[in-house]
Amino acid sequence: MKTIFAVLRLYWQHYPGWLLAGIGIAYVAAIASIILMATAGWFLGATALAGLSGAVAFNTVYPGFLIRTAALARMAGKYGERVITHDATFRFLARLRLYVFDGISRLSFRKLRDYRSGELLARLTADIDALDGIYLRVILPLSTALLACLALIFILHGFHAILAFVAGGILLAAILILPTQAGRIGVKLGRRIAFTSEALRLRYIDLLRGQMELVMAGRLSDQVSSITKAASKIRDLQGDLSAHDLRGRALMTLAGGLALVAALLIGAWAYEAGSLSGPMVLLAVLSVFAMTELLVPIRRGLLDIGRAIYAGQRILPLLAEPAQEPEPTLEEGGPISLKLDHVRFAYSQTASPIIDDLSFSLKSGESIGVVGGSGAGKSTLLGLVAGLLEAQDGSLLLRYETYQDGRKPRLGLLTQRTELFRESLRDNLCLGAPDAAQDEMDQVIEQAQLARMIERLPKGLEQVLGDEGQGLSGGESRRMALARLLLYKPDLWLLDEMTEGLDSNTAKSVLETLQNATKDKALLFVTHKKAEAELAQRLLVLEEGKAPHFIERSDKAAWQQVTANLR
Repeated sequence: MKTIFAVLRLYWQHYPGWLLAGIGIAYVAAIASIILMATAGWFLGATALAGLSGAVAFNTVYPGFLIRTAALARMAGKYGERVITHDATFRFLARLRLYVFDGISRLSFRKLRDYRSGELLARLTADIDALDGIYLRVILPLSTALLACLALIFILHGFHAILAFVAGGILLAAILILPTQAGRIGVKLGRRIAFTSEALRLRYIDLLRGQMELVMAGRLSDQVSSITKAASKIRDLQGDLSAHDLRGRALMTLAGGLALVAALLIGAWAYEAGSLSGPMVLLAVLSVFAMTELLVPIRRGLLDIGRAIYAGQRILPLLAEPAQEPEPTLEEGGPISLKLDHVRFAYSQTASPIIDDLSFSLKSGESIGVVGGSGAGKSTLLGLVAGLLEAQDGSLLLRYETYQDGRKPRLGLLTQRTELFRESLRDNLCLGAPDAAQDEMDQVIEQAQLARMIERLPKGLEQVLGDEGQGLSGGESRRMALARLLLYKPDLWLLDEMTEGLDSNTAKSVLETLQNATKDKALLFVTHKKAEAELAQRLLVLEEGKAPHFIERSDKAAWQQVTANLR
C-alpha cells in the first residue's frame, strides 16, 4: 500500500485537477447511467398503467427530456472520462520517465554496477507503463462505483428504506469485499509474473548478446531451455490469474444478481403492501441493475495490482534526491590531487583481499605505472580510483581546484573493454565533448592514427557502427576510445593496457601523443609493456601475496629489474 500511496502522491503533485476531474466525470457518467435506467423503468411502468387504466392524457415531456438528457450525459461523460484520465495518465508517465532517467543519470558508478544490462531500460519502459493501472484500473473504477453505490442507497432510501439498505448493502459489500480479496491474490501473482517476465527478458538479452560465447562453451541449449522454462512459468501464472479473474467475475455477477433479486422481492412485497407503486418498483429494480454494470471492471484491475506495486518498488528508489556530497578541500599543487590511505579491497566478505594496505598520492604533472602479474589487482585499482568499486577499509580522497571558468577537472577512464555504440563515428567520438569543433576532431583523429581508416570508409565520420562497435577491428576500436579521451581532455587519466591490440609503429605514435597530452595531467595506468612503462615517473608493483611497493626511476637497478619482466 505504501507504494500505491507514493505513486498517487506523485500524481497528485503534478496533476491534482486532472485526477479529481477524471473521477468526477466518471461519477457523473455513472449517475447518468443509473438515472437513464431508472427513468426508463418508471416511464415504461407508468405508460403501461396509463394504458390499462384508459387514461386519455399522459405527460411524456418530462420523462422523455430526462431520458434524453441522461443518455447524452452518459455518452459525453464516458467519452470525457476516457480523454481526460488517459491524457493525464500519459502525461504523468512521460514526466515520470524524465524523473527516472534523471535519477539514473545521477547514480554513482558503484550503484550502476549493481544493475544488469537491460534492467535500467526496463525501469524506463515496462515498469513505468505498469503504473498506469493504479489510477485507470483501480482508483478510478473503485472510487466511481463506491460513490455511485452510496448515492443509489441515498436515493432509494427516499422511496423505500428496506429496499435501499438490503440491495445497496449487497452491492456495497461486493464493492468492498471482492476487490480486497482480488487485491491479495493480485499482489502475489502479479509480483511473480513481473519477476518472471524480467528474468525472461534478461535471458533473451543474454542469448542475443552472447550467442558466440554460449556456442563455444556448449551452453546454448541450456540457455534456450532456461528461456523456455521461464516462458512456461509465465503462461502458467497468467493461467492462474485468468482463472481467478473468471471466478471473480462470477462472484461479482452473483452479487449483482443477488442484489437484483432482493430488489425484486422487496419491491414486490412493497407493491403488495401499497407502499410502492408499480412504476417505482421498476425504477428501483432497473437502477440496481444499472449499478451492477459498474462492478465489472473493478476486480480485474486489482488482480493486476501486484505488477504495478512491483514496478513502483523498482522505480521509486531512482526518484530519491541524491545525497549532497561535501565540497572537496582545495589543495596546493594543481587541479587534481589523489590520495589513497591504507586502502583494502576484496570482492566479497569471505574472499582474500585483492588490494591490501595500499597508500600513495598522485597529483597533476605526475605519472604512475602499475605493473604486476594477472590477478594482482591492477585493473581493480583503476576501478577503485574511478569510483566503480568501493574499498572496505581505508580512504580514497580526490581533491581538486575548480578552473577559473568554473569547469571542474575531469576524470577519463580507458578499460580493457572498448565501449562503442550503434551510432556514427562522429557521435561516438563526441560523447564526452558534444560541442567539439571539426578542427579539434581532425586533430585527435590524426593523433590516434585514425585518419587513414576513416578515409577508407564510404561515409567517413558519418559511417554508422554496428552493435558494440561492430565494423571496426580490435585495434581500430581501441584507437577510437583513445581519440574520444583526447577530445574529452581529462585531468586525471586512468588507462588500462592503453596500446593493447596495436602494432608497434602505431603504438609508438599513440604513446608519443599520450605523453604530450598528459605531461601536465595526473596519469595512472596499468601496463605489461616496457614502452608504456617509459611514461611513468615511478612504478607501483602489485604482486599476489606481497605488500605493494614503489620503484622510483632514479633507482635504475630496481627499475631495470622490474621492466625486464615486461614485454
